[in-house]
Amino acid sequence: MKLTLYYAPIACSLVPLVTLHESGADFEVKPISLKHKQQHDADYLRINPKGKVPVLVVDGEALTENVAILTWLASAFPVAKLLPTDPKNAIKALSLMAWCASGLHPPLTRIFYPGRFCNMPGSEEGVRELAVEEVIKNFRIVDGMLAGREWMFDHWTAVDAYLFWAWRRFGMFEVEIPSFPNYAGHGERMMKRDSVKRALAFERAVEARAEKAA
Repeated sequence: MKLTLYYAPIACSLVPLVTLHESGADFEVKPISLKHKQQHDADYLRINPKGKVPVLVVDGEALTENVAILTWLASAFPVAKLLPTDPKNAIKALSLMAWCASGLHPPLTRIFYPGRFCNMPGSEEGVRELAVEEVIKNFRIVDGMLAGREWMFDHWTAVDAYLFWAWRRFGMFEVEIPSFPNYAGHGERMMKRDSVKRALAFERAVEARAEKAA
């Protein structure tokens, strides 16, 4: 089986990159520069007409959207237990991944690209403020879910990778937020995992090469 992940630094493609490391699979990573809009190049659009990352190409067939990619990885590498296997928690994990994609992620994008969501002059700060409020509301929910827990389920899963990405991404903005000790502790535990260390080292290497080439 040949696996190729199309990935961009900082973007949510970090989630499948961490999960691939957890899976033990052999895979290739092809960096895409969002800064230089490589996601809109004709060659890339032939792989993913949506013009987004991540894409996981499995034996020549492209799979898009994190929820689908993570679900497929869990099915393809069952020994790694990338998602819960019992039916009840498997459905809960699917629900949480869907929420990460549709609830946690969108307001983070609005903070960074407010002009994409309202083009009225002077609206950018208002868009950001509302997005930050949404993030804080969501983080409060996650913090409650993680109370007294090491991971979201009784062992590490790809859901934890998705939650970590949202936490880390928001931390890159210069925004003060309330204390979320359970979510923060989760992030600290994630930073200690070998899969995360390897993924972030790769991210730094990609960014360094891009800076050198600029």
